[in-house]
Order: sequence, then C-alpha cells, then structure tokens
Amino acid sequence: MEYFEMLAKLGIGNAHPGGFSATLNQFEQYPLPAKARILEVGCGTGRTSCYLAAQGHDVVGIDIRPDMIEKAKTRAEQENLTLRFLEGDAISLPFPDESFDVILVESVSIFTDTGKALSEYYRALRSGGQLFDREMIERNPMSAEINQEITEFYHVDELWDLKDWSALVQKIGFNRSQIEGPFMFPKSSVDLFEQPDAHQQIDAGSFLDSSIWEVINKYNSIMDSYEEYIGYILVIGIK
Repeated sequence: MEYFEMLAKLGIGNAHPGGFSATLNQFEQYPLPAKARILEVGCGTGRTSCYLAAQGHDVVGIDIRPDMIEKAKTRAEQENLTLRFLEGDAISLPFPDESFDVILVESVSIFTDTGKALSEYYRALRSGGQLFDREMIERNPMSAEINQEITEFYHVDELWDLKDWSALVQKIGFNRSQIEGPFMFPKSSVDLFEQPDAHQQIDAGSFLDSSIWEVINKYNSIMDSYEEYIGYILVIGIK
C-alpha cells in the first residue's frame, strides 16, 4: 500500500505539512479577501475547502483521486455547505485563464511536475490573485541513502531545497513573491489533539488492515528519524 492510499482509506484531512493548525494560522496571518473565488488544488477529503466555504467564499476543490473527491462531497453534505468538488490534475487545471482570486495548495506540487504545476496556478489566477502553496522541503543536506528512503516512501522524484524553490518561483513571473520558512514539522499527534476532525470518514475494516499500519509506522519512523533534514515552506505569489 502506498502513502496516499492509506490517507484515502483513513479519510485523513490534515496530512499536509503543519497539519490543519498551520492552515488556520495561515488564514490568520494572511487574511483572504471577502467572498473570494478560491481553488484548492489537491483538496483531499475537503476539510480546508469546506472550512473556507463556511466562511462565505466561493470554493472549488480538485483532487486527482476519485475516492478523495467522494469523501469531500460527503463532508460538504454533512456540513450543509455548497461548493464544488471535481477530479483534476495540478499540471492541467480544468479551468480557463484567470478564473480565481486565490489558489491554495497543501502538499501537492512536489508530487507532480512542480514547474508545470506552478505555471498552471499562475495561469488560472486573476491579475492580482494570490497563490499559497505549502510544501515539504529539504531543510538541511542529507545523505543519498536518507534522500532515497524519503523519496521512495512518498513517490517523489526529488526533494527540493530553498534555493531550488526560490529559483522556480522567480521563473514563474509573479509580480510579488516570498517564501516563508523552512519550518520544522510539528508532531502529528499535536495537530490531531488541537484540531480533531469531526467529519473524518474511515473505510470499514481499515484498522484491521496490516498494510495500513505498515505505512503509518514507516511514516512515523521517517518523521522521527529525519526531522533535522526535512521541513516545509509556504510559497506566496501575487500575480
């Protein structure tokens, strides 16, 4: 079983760097314009999208996994919210140019062609629109063996460092941009305690599936063993 399949079966809505606490802190630090047209790329089970819809925004969430989209739709129904969830790919967004005021991304871009993804975000943003993209990063240099273990677990081609990210963001052509971080990963148990998910949807029998526990144990081992090497950043771009 792969990492993203585990997330889908357990309906985890806070797997992105920093968890849902970091999401809420971001909105506090960088308030969004009122009644904004927002796209969340890689919406997963829809926790962030639904939160924003409840704040009065016009929200669309896309994810490449249909099982995640189904859980996101169920979440919206449970919360009595009106928003759209669609299957979609970050490197080929199914929207016209300049469609959104804000694009939010939480740990998606490194799992695909990162340059193409950021170019698509830029294309789909309106003039003056804002991108917020939180991604895992190589915080300190690591050995080839550690790098291989991490990239193979997450199925990413490589982990970028701050210099790589800065060069890409500059290349995309935002009028203004900045990168916050890198930050250390907090313990996932802290976020689960502080921000419990009342609408988490867990597939039947998941807790008895040994392959799920193998992935969880491997994830915890990587986070604990290599915390000095990995972290996350928040990329902010204004078109």
